[in-house]
Amino acid sequence: MPPALTPDSQFIVKEEKWLNYIMAILFSALFLYGLIDAILLQFRNIDYQSIIFSLALIPAWLFFRKAQSKRVYIRVNRKGIYQDERLVTSWKGLLKATIGQKEKTITIKDNFMLILEFVKDDPKKGYRKMIPLTNTQNQAEEDVLAAVHYFWKLYRQQPIP
Repeated sequence: MPPALTPDSQFIVKEEKWLNYIMAILFSALFLYGLIDAILLQFRNIDYQSIIFSLALIPAWLFFRKAQSKRVYIRVNRKGIYQDERLVTSWKGLLKATIGQKEKTITIKDNFMLILEFVKDDPKKGYRKMIPLTNTQNQAEEDVLAAVHYFWKLYRQQPIP
């Protein structure tokens, strides 16, 4: 269930900062393990394990950067649905909103998408936009869809010019 929504509120999807910090700490610990192992061996006869663990610095840095990010992936409010602060569609043009999963082979993560079907100026020409929902976002897929339906229902009751 999304946080309590009101007609003047906004539903914002960003990075889950704590999850990214935890992942950054875990990968940093792996890096330190590899570094300490290499130091104990005085950088001689280093095995592949130390090298692999040393490479953990890269994902640690990436997760730390994601945790520091202020990027807003999706914003849903009384005016419409935004992706990266750009209006995708206003409520006037929205036809359908669903959650789907992009089929990919050989993957270990979910590939959920917010699928929007809408029209712009020409009602005969429809558009479909698939907005990816990240695995490290701060809102559940069901909450995103519930927020979209809440504001869409609100618009149908009291259309905004």
